[in-house]
Amino acid sequence: MGADSAVTQTIPSPSGQEMIKILTNYRKIYKIPKINAGISCWGTGTVGRYRLDVWLPNFIKSKENEYDSIDSFALLLQNELRELVPELSAQENSYEYRYGNRGFHLAGYVEYKGQNVPTFYHIHNGQSEIYKNINPRIINANHDLPPDEVIRLFSKNMAPHVRNGDFQLYSIIFNNLTNLFDEFYKKIRIGGRPFVFPDIPKFEDPLDGYSEFVRFWIRLVRDIYALSSMPEIIGGDISTLRITPTDEMKIITKP
Repeated sequence: MGADSAVTQTIPSPSGQEMIKILTNYRKIYKIPKINAGISCWGTGTVGRYRLDVWLPNFIKSKENEYDSIDSFALLLQNELRELVPELSAQENSYEYRYGNRGFHLAGYVEYKGQNVPTFYHIHNGQSEIYKNINPRIINANHDLPPDEVIRLFSKNMAPHVRNGDFQLYSIIFNNLTNLFDEFYKKIRIGGRPFVFPDIPKFEDPLDGYSEFVRFWIRLVRDIYALSSMPEIIGGDISTLRITPTDEMKIITKP
């Protein structure tokens, strides 16, 4: 998983209009060592009256005796956030009601049918693309990628790809560039080699290649905002977290 380090806050001005304030150097990715999992956050950078980059690591550490698996951690986090995060008051046809205003990506490995398999929770308010009967106004721990679904996707040589926060520009760029890279593969040859992106085999460890692939997309969107007329709501250093089935976790932060 990967994340930038900028948080956008809206504050009222004397004129009555909202002003945008960008906070940088805001950590969004954390290890959960007890369960060999990682978590990242998007959206509003606070929980109650606390900065999220203060509250979340404290939650992970102080609640260690109350969770022993990724499933129990997800439920514990959901219930804690329901006590601290106000229900959404936005109208049902609004952007906020549809997508929510804050959330967490929780990923790790679970034992499933005799093997360690990745699994993923999206803990957030707003509607879910998968679970239609939840209450979107409150925080829900949505198990978007249970292990059986991951195995099904892997069997088709497909990899899950999840994005949240300021995802609209990112999704447009991702879809269009992916198509362009496919065209490059068909048409570009240098020394007989086709264009392949990402070229994972060039990395000694494939996970390093995938980490850089994630970082590339975030960095690209960040730099587009930096050169555009838009507020730099994606900004700062970029961190990636890689997790292996053998309990190895590594966070790498780069400009």
